[in-house]
Amino acid sequence: MQREQLTGGQALARQLVAEGVEVVFGLPGDQLMTALDAFSRTPELRYVVTRHEQATTYLADGYARTSGRPGVAMVVPGVGVYNAATGLATAYACSSPVLLLAGQVNRAGIGKDLGLLHDVHDQLEIVRPITKWARRVLEPQDVTGAVREAFARMTTGRPRPVEIEIPPETLAEKALTHVIPPVGAEKTPPPVAEAAALLRAAANPLVVAGGGAVLGDASAALTRVAELLQAPVVTTREGKGAIDDRHALSVGTAWVNPRMRPVLAAADVVLAVGTRGAGLGLRDDQRLLHLDIDAEQIGRHHPATVALAGDAARTLEALAEHLPQRPGRTAEARAMRAAAEKALAAVGPQWEMVRALRAGVPENGILVCDTTSVAYMCHMGYPVYAPRTYLSTSYMGTLGFGYPAGLGAKVAAPDTPVVTVTGDGGFLFASNELATAVQHGIHTVTVVFDDSAYGNSNRDQRDRFGGREYGTVLRNPDWVALARAFGADGMVVDDVAKLPGALTEALATPNSTVIAVPMDRLPSPF
Repeated sequence: MQREQLTGGQALARQLVAEGVEVVFGLPGDQLMTALDAFSRTPELRYVVTRHEQATTYLADGYARTSGRPGVAMVVPGVGVYNAATGLATAYACSSPVLLLAGQVNRAGIGKDLGLLHDVHDQLEIVRPITKWARRVLEPQDVTGAVREAFARMTTGRPRPVEIEIPPETLAEKALTHVIPPVGAEKTPPPVAEAAALLRAAANPLVVAGGGAVLGDASAALTRVAELLQAPVVTTREGKGAIDDRHALSVGTAWVNPRMRPVLAAADVVLAVGTRGAGLGLRDDQRLLHLDIDAEQIGRHHPATVALAGDAARTLEALAEHLPQRPGRTAEARAMRAAAEKALAAVGPQWEMVRALRAGVPENGILVCDTTSVAYMCHMGYPVYAPRTYLSTSYMGTLGFGYPAGLGAKVAAPDTPVVTVTGDGGFLFASNELATAVQHGIHTVTVVFDDSAYGNSNRDQRDRFGGREYGTVLRNPDWVALARAFGADGMVVDDVAKLPGALTEALATPNSTVIAVPMDRLPSPF
């Protein structure tokens, strides 16, 4: 590529475009203004300004997991990075490729503790625990190389967030530099003969699909292997959508769900794809064939009889070539699913709420779940029909993630219906982003299940601490008035049976809509 004189901000904008970036989620500030000016002169880039820095990384995460392409966020140093860190931590837990572009204080003041604007001691150390890679760029000629390496890190091996921090002089100064063309990584599968032999000899094989099966675009290959084995398929919370839940071999979700224990216990060989395996509770006599892009995750929770470190889709495709077609066992899988759903239905009102959500969300719709009581039942029982249409917070359990992540999903898939499930506590973490939604025309439907409490903590008090409600009861706003104050629509649904119709109505409008569902405190879904 031909070199030319560019400011660091211009180099940043051009390299982002070369990497396929179409949108940056950001909140402006002093150290970023030169970069923002360069973005404004780059028509290929869309800049979505949020109302809180936490939302920048939430939107980038929702965008990344829905689109399959890295999401990009940009914030000022110090407080901006701290605020964005919640979304970065969630993306880290969910193996989501998010690039955080962070400002820095003036070059001469880095690490000097001079009390400069937004100054913190060693900002890189803030993000290291929740990023795969982080780098400080001090010279404008190094900007494009740093961005290229960031994207290479995110898209090679296990995807996880990365961070680049740049001081204002680096963004403003000019240097002779050039855009670096991206280079795709090879995805050669590991040898699969031993794994295939183990599966051919299995009497009762089981497939467990984790988030890596979704992020690795392995749905078709995983379904093919399950069909050849005639093995029931259990997903983790992050793996929902790895197999169409209408498929005869799809049994349900195992995430802290005791209804799946008989299914797990019946298997003699378990093929686990793209999951750490936490919570599966396999016995010592059960053999595990563990496939993961991250070799460090293999055998972490149960010893692996066969370890396969590689790309999920390519490895499953290779595995399928070594497997004969087994006689049909779909009736057994259907019976397993029916038994699990019958047990879920006995829990209480959450089951009806989940059924109502599924009835109201179109088949191609995306459901984004915050950390809330109804979402727990969604993890266990909401049927998902396609990969990248169900988003959650994984083990981070981030309260307030749902609404902004849903906005990011909608930016990635503007023609797809997006519905967020949240509680009254979690929605107020980020309800100010209604302003972002209306300003940028990012219209989703948000269902706020309102029990006037931090429901899960309140349930703990009721169940374990003598019913003393202390610090868990909430006073909430008029949800309809709140939505309308931002220019969005609002409605109240006081009967869950009416929720499907309300969702259909809201999704048919061109506006952001908040649907408030008053409810009693819920029993444990576990």
